Amino acid sequence: MSINTELNNLSLTLILLVKGRNNFTERWLKYIDEINFKFPIIISDGANDGFVENLLNSYQFKNKINIQFKQFDTNSGFKKYYEMKRDTLKEVKTKYSMICDNDDFVIQNGLNQLINFLDSNEEYISASGKILNFEIDNWKLNTYGNLFFLPAYEYTRYIDPLNNWSEQLKSVFNNFQPNFYNIYRTEYLKKIFEETADINFSDLTMNEFFIQLRSVTMGKSKILNCHHYLRQRGTSQISNNFDFSSDLLKKNLPEDVRKLNKIFCEIVSHNKNEEKDHLSEIFEISFADYLRKTLAATMLRYRFPKLYKVKIFLKLIWYEKLKFISIFFKNLKNKIYLEFNLADTKSKTELNYIIEFLKKNGL
Repeated sequence: MSINTELNNLSLTLILLVKGRNNFTERWLKYIDEINFKFPIIISDGANDGFVENLLNSYQFKNKINIQFKQFDTNSGFKKYYEMKRDTLKEVKTKYSMICDNDDFVIQNGLNQLINFLDSNEEYISASGKILNFEIDNWKLNTYGNLFFLPAYEYTRYIDPLNNWSEQLKSVFNNFQPNFYNIYRTEYLKKIFEETADINFSDLTMNEFFIQLRSVTMGKSKILNCHHYLRQRGTSQISNNFDFSSDLLKKNLPEDVRKLNKIFCEIVSHNKNEEKDHLSEIFEISFADYLRKTLAATMLRYRFPKLYKVKIFLKLIWYEKLKFISIFFKNLKNKIYLEFNLADTKSKTELNYIIEFLKKNGL
């Protein structure tokens, strides 16, 4: 099924990968229509329950939005999810591609800046703006309501790869910054997704680390001083009520780590003339550091259950009983953020539009 396919010659394809969270898919589609999104879109649905296809068939579009729909069934596991990403990229005809999630928002002015940068800098395979984060109504799982900005990612690498591959490994594992939502030259993203489907990591976090490390072996990426993406936090199907220890028993993390170590070190030693055994040792040390920090953070609730209950109680008081105070301060922070943290007038206008979009549709 296609909708208004006359725009296929444009430079970027936006790829929405969905499974469930149907209320967010409806919101995403409504927003894309309201802003008259000009680039072609591919929506790939892994739920295979008919909802998204029916939504697209019945939706009354105000504008000519170019959407191609693909149905998959990823219910049997991550392998099918990786294959969905690979097969979706095969449909892309544009020079650039970008992945997005249905609970997030794209900022068109930022997209344009990234495309202009890549058009002018052929040595870069991808680019990103500084991704912004938000929550709704004191961390409610709502699709609409009052948007409150959260701290942005702390970027430590504005150009990848670093000059030192050992430092690159240390930074990727210990100073997380996403590149999943970069705009990529399509040929490179196709290659990455072909490889993830073949490798079939048992853990999605390891798959994300693969994307980060594999992309830097292919070419340069840059973080620009603009904003192209706004993420709603606290809505993840994986992170909510996540139990790391139980999840660890279901996955084969040691095998995933060994796979990623072997693949990355072989590529870098072969293509960049680096010493493989040394890189492999740095990989193990850096990942062990990451794992220790992750375990410490996720296990606090079990090591100190009473303290954790107190923390939850205080959050409840702040968010519910003292809601009028917490929202007052959050609104104040929003105004300060928009006034002093965003120099780009067009992006500021788009963010204000998103705030009003979420508010008016929540009434």
